[in-house]
Amino acid sequence: MFSEVIMEFKVYDVIPPEARRIREEVFIKEQGFQDEFDDIDKTARHIVLFDDQIPAAVCRIFTEDGKRWHIGRVAVVKERRRRGLGERIMAKAEDEIRRLGGVRAELSGQVRAADFYRRLGYTSTGSKYLDEYCPHIDFYKDL
Repeated sequence: MFSEVIMEFKVYDVIPPEARRIREEVFIKEQGFQDEFDDIDKTARHIVLFDDQIPAAVCRIFTEDGKRWHIGRVAVVKERRRRGLGERIMAKAEDEIRRLGGVRAELSGQVRAADFYRRLGYTSTGSKYLDEYCPHIDFYKDL
C-alpha cells in the first residue's frame, strides 16, 4: 500500500527558524552567497513548504505599495529537489499576493533559473546585471 505524501504551506509574518535554516543551507553554504538576510526579512511574509512534515522550500514576499509585490528567491533543500516544490511554492506565493490585493509579482532571478520563471509565465526585462556575485535578471507577471 502506498502512503500519501502530504504537502503543507505555512505563512509567517516574521522569519521562522525553518526558513532561516533553508536559506542558509541553499544560498550561503551551497551557492556561496555572503549574506542572505537583510532588513526586508522584518517586514516580509515568509512562506515555508513542508513536504511530509519536513521543511523543504521557502520564499518571501513583500510590497511597498500593496499592488506590486516582490517574490524573494525560492530555495528548495537539496534532498527534496526535482519534485516540483519550486513550482508549488511560487504558486502559493502568487495566491498569497492575490489574496492580499496584489496585481503584479516581480522578482530578481538568477540567470541560470530564467527558464524556470519563464515556464511559470514570468516575462524578463531582458537586462542582465551582477547581483550577489552572480548574474541576475528581473522578471514580472501580472496576476
